[in-house]
Amino acid sequence: MSSTISLPACSCCHRHIMPNDKCVKFNCPNCGDKLIWRCESCRESAKSYTCDLCHSQGP
Repeated sequence: MSSTISLPACSCCHRHIMPNDKCVKFNCPNCGDKLIWRCESCRESAKSYTCDLCHSQGP
């Protein structure tokens, strides 16, 4: 039997987020439907993200 684990990706740089990474996740502040993931590097450098559903952008 084989199982796979799906790792989330940063919404800014699209790098996979590992379990012990210092990241944040939150629902899109505009639509509330899409889960936004941000890695430590993108948070610290304030790279913008775009919601895949409503196309709003944030810092």
